Amino acid sequence: MSDPAYHLRQTALGLERLAGLLRAQQWREPGEHALHPAQRALLELLGEDKRGWRVGELAQRLGVSAASASDTIAALEARELVRRARDPDDGRAVRVHPSRRGLAWLRRSRARGGTGERLLATLAPDDLAAFSRSLQLLILQAQRDGLATGLRTCAGCEFFRPFAGGGEAPHYCALVGAAFGDAQLRVDCAEQRPRGMDVGMSAADAVAQRFRTGAGGDNDNDNDNHNDKTSRSGRTPPRRHSASAE
Repeated sequence: MSDPAYHLRQTALGLERLAGLLRAQQWREPGEHALHPAQRALLELLGEDKRGWRVGELAQRLGVSAASASDTIAALEARELVRRARDPDDGRAVRVHPSRRGLAWLRRSRARGGTGERLLATLAPDDLAAFSRSLQLLILQAQRDGLATGLRTCAGCEFFRPFAGGGEAPHYCALVGAAFGDAQLRVDCAEQRPRGMDVGMSAADAVAQRFRTGAGGDNDNDNDNHNDKTSRSGRTPPRRHSASAE
């Protein structure tokens, strides 16, 4: 007889061990590619937005204290990978940007690919798609439990409609009015608008249930999926889903 509790413990243990191995491997990268995991995460985040980030914003996105974020920034400054500049919107504040050297580091790092990417590349496409969906659900639950505050996932976005259609592009983004597939699911999307977690859990529950049931689920609650093509300005932007360009 199977033991669900044992299965959960073993799966959680495997996840924790794998995460630990990936973090340790980041220190084993050759030469200047080696960075502390916190430094790598912060530098990757800085590379997402040319406007730069305030220290408080970085701390919130990374789920750490402002003091911890400041220490990480100082360490990256010592390696000349980041720089500080006055905030154009507030002369009393500063924003942190990747330096030219930091941008070069990001380009080389992304070109090489990480250990995690190399491991995931060994999965069959269907297995990778299932893993991507499971990852979205795990992060959504972590956010509901107050464990993750910075990640901007598809599943946690009010514009996301899982399995609103069929074929290779079953999901739908109401922000840009476009369908997309599992390969374009995002863990961190700059255009995300968080789904209200404070208005009960019905919306988040519906997304999670729809994700679990997949294309075979009931479409009754999604009749307006393809009609809800509004953006922040109330109009359908004349552009494709941003994930499609990656």
